Amino acid sequence: MTKITLQGRLDGKQRTKVKALFDMLYTPKELAAEVGFHIDQIYQVYVPLGCPSERDEKNHILINGKAFADWYGVFYAKVPLAQDETFCKTCKQGVKIYQAQEKRSGDLVYLLSVCPVCGRRLTKIIASKGHGAR
Repeated sequence: MTKITLQGRLDGKQRTKVKALFDMLYTPKELAAEVGFHIDQIYQVYVPLGCPSERDEKNHILINGKAFADWYGVFYAKVPLAQDETFCKTCKQGVKIYQAQEKRSGDLVYLLSVCPVCGRRLTKIIASKGHGAR
């Protein structure tokens, strides 16, 4: 089971904006405004995690948009889960489905289970209208 980093993860709209960044140098303020997150996320999360950046003659951080998008795609890649696994945000890893109960809400079919490591309640969507079986 692979542990992943949750800190600094972006939502769907932000990931789309990251993919649209240009091959040019952005200041942290410009990058944060372009993608839609707080500037502190660059200094406190991305730079310490190894985000590709450079310094200008005044020691200011500059980040190439295309290089950042490539780095983000690799560093925050989706972790594939097996059919009998779900993701626990407490343990930060995929865990086996344990004590599963199938539930239905309209067109949504999902499993409620318990993390075998920490006991957190987990949900895994099985099927929904428009998405088919997963």
